[in-house]
Amino acid sequence: MGVLHALWQATADYHNFAYAVFLTLFTTFLLSFFKSKVRIIWGSTNVSSQAFQLNENANSRVSIATEKLYVQNLGKKPATNVELVLSAPPNSYTLWPPRDHEPRIMANGHFSIRVPSISPSELLIVDTVDLASRGLVLMTVNCPDALTREVKFLPQRQFSKPIVFLIGYLMMAGLLATFYGAVYLLFA
Repeated sequence: MGVLHALWQATADYHNFAYAVFLTLFTTFLLSFFKSKVRIIWGSTNVSSQAFQLNENANSRVSIATEKLYVQNLGKKPATNVELVLSAPPNSYTLWPPRDHEPRIMANGHFSIRVPSISPSELLIVDTVDLASRGLVLMTVNCPDALTREVKFLPQRQFSKPIVFLIGYLMMAGLLATFYGAVYLLFA
């Protein structure tokens, strides 16, 4: 304890400078933490593949693959010039909600859909239909405003409000019981 006190006394001339540096760094951190940002996540789910025989006399079957692609802006700032890159052009696709977009086939054969903007908290859904069942893959989502991140999207059952409230209550009760138990074990 005496060593720390001696060190504190020896650096007394620099305390104001250290406080200023700390305050500057802390303020910068707070400003960057609360600054509006673009956060793009993307993924796919609901891949479905079906094979149909269109004519009873024909031996060939037609394969149809459908897939839902999701792009969501979790940030507080609109994302501009968002580009979805698929492994190949689908036979048909639909954007929901409907919006202006720019499709193009890239030089390497990939397919690009450029969307002018995605609002904060907006979910963009792209439904694709491919007759050749090539197994379309959403390779990446590019946005000049932020780095994007692939996440797993899964279909989930929606529960009624009383069930959601009960689940939330039980989670909060469990969190408080865990906190109480930890405090009790540490200070008992």
